Amino acid sequence: MTAKVIISVLWFLFLVTPEAQAVKDKPFAQIVPMQVLCTKGGPEYLILELMEKYNEVPAYTMQISVDHPLPLAMIITENKNNPSSTVILANPNLDMSCIFMTSKDSLLATEAESLPAKQPSDEDSKLGV
Repeated sequence: MTAKVIISVLWFLFLVTPEAQAVKDKPFAQIVPMQVLCTKGGPEYLILELMEKYNEVPAYTMQISVDHPLPLAMIITENKNNPSSTVILANPNLDMSCIFMTSKDSLLATEAESLPAKQPSDEDSKLGV
């Protein structure tokens, strides 16, 4: 019981210190443990399973350039009638595809207006990370 109280107090102090607030506002690189559902090969098997079991179909695809020979692919499947959606990341460099997130909701459009194109200099990394 006292361990829980001490941890709670320390956590509260961490959250209210100015240094903690400054760290919380800035992006930082981090490797996080995550359990995902993966298959060897491309995303076809996962997509077929999602179509068969949930009637989810690929709705959005993003090609992600990386410092490897082949780009990654992020595929979002959805069924607006369920509603449900799933995020798949395919890495042909590792010959692996994984489901990273499933949701009992479909994607919602934000109705945001696109801004003019803008690129940082080549020396800057995305968000300073």
